[in-house]
Amino acid sequence: MLGSPANLSERTWRRLTLTVGALLLLALLTPIFISSFRPQSFNRLLAPADTSASTVAPATEVKRGTIKKTLLLDGELRAVRSRTIYGASSDEAKIVYMPPEGTVIKAGDLAVELDSTNILTKIKDTDERIVAAENEIVRTKSQHESALRDLEVELSRLWLAFEQAKLKAKVPNEVISRREYQEAQLALEKSKTEYENHLNKIEQKKKEQAAELQVKTIEKDKLNVQLDRAKSDLEGMRIKAPTDGMVLYNDHWNERRKLQIGDVVWGGWPVVRLPDLTEMEVLAQVNEVDGPRLSIGAKTEVKLDSYPDKVITGEIKDISQTAIKASWMAKAKIFRVTISLDQTVMEIMKPGMSAQVSVIISETPSNLLVPRSAVKADGESAKVVRIESADARREVAVTILAADGLNYLVADNGALKEGDRILSKPEQRQEQ
Repeated sequence: MLGSPANLSERTWRRLTLTVGALLLLALLTPIFISSFRPQSFNRLLAPADTSASTVAPATEVKRGTIKKTLLLDGELRAVRSRTIYGASSDEAKIVYMPPEGTVIKAGDLAVELDSTNILTKIKDTDERIVAAENEIVRTKSQHESALRDLEVELSRLWLAFEQAKLKAKVPNEVISRREYQEAQLALEKSKTEYENHLNKIEQKKKEQAAELQVKTIEKDKLNVQLDRAKSDLEGMRIKAPTDGMVLYNDHWNERRKLQIGDVVWGGWPVVRLPDLTEMEVLAQVNEVDGPRLSIGAKTEVKLDSYPDKVITGEIKDISQTAIKASWMAKAKIFRVTISLDQTVMEIMKPGMSAQVSVIISETPSNLLVPRSAVKADGESAKVVRIESADARREVAVTILAADGLNYLVADNGALKEGDRILSKPEQRQEQ
């Protein structure tokens, strides 16, 4: 049952009175709340509790050193000494074995094996042709001897006729008639001519036979040379390492990849390289614009991309005399720079590893070094805050001589000395 209108008005009036009173009380308390919780106090409430009595400002120590101006180059490791194994076959041959790339092999180990099927077939065919050539020479000699015997028999007959003609020609013309005497003289001349012509024929035949025999002998000798070459190629099908080294495959002659088992190579084509890992160097490149800034003997620092914390010192050993394109599509030209290393760490250094080379272009004399963050500018002067004691600090003016990305080189004029402790970030101290 609903209440009367008088009761509803009384309840509404009470609620309105309570709401207004609460708003007035909140308006009175707000200034007190804000004054009690200032930002500094609020920050202290949010900040973690500090167990120490006072905050210790970060400090650093003044050191002695130099500022170096460097030029960064990209390069890669390679061995100073390397042996290349070439295909030894005079014909094309297929690769049937190579050790896995990166394997370190010893001198005398099998480095490359090529398919010898074609070589063995060639050796067999050549052997058969040599036997046939020898048989042909024997047959030809027999024919020559038979032909010469026939000619010598004919020569004997002509000699006998020549001797008989000489006897008849010696009969004086007083004994026989003039006609018989003249016939005897003509018969002598004829028999003599036939005999001498037959002698010449025999000599000519001997020369022809010798020439024919020489041709067949040369053909046989050629086959022997082919056989020796084939046997030599057979020995070259198994190529052993001439020295210790790491196996690196050579590039394919036609495709943009390295050689692999199953590829075909020719005699004289490089198949495998065996770099000597005991001494490494870096082959780097420099833009032709920066090339004149380099010089042989300049000191370098080398960092491997795989081991950036390891720094290896060295120096420039050689700079190419001519600029070349960095790649066949590039327009910019480069000089190739060879850097010798002071040490070779065989455990981590492998051919082909990327490296960053810092070439020291110039180096200042030794002076005091302070971090850039420790120096604050005060007008035209620079100052650092030296820690005198646990509670004492003093600003010291310094003279900046040079700078790099991390440090300032300041003059050692007595204001600071090596070993002094200074605030690392004096600006933060002022803010506090």
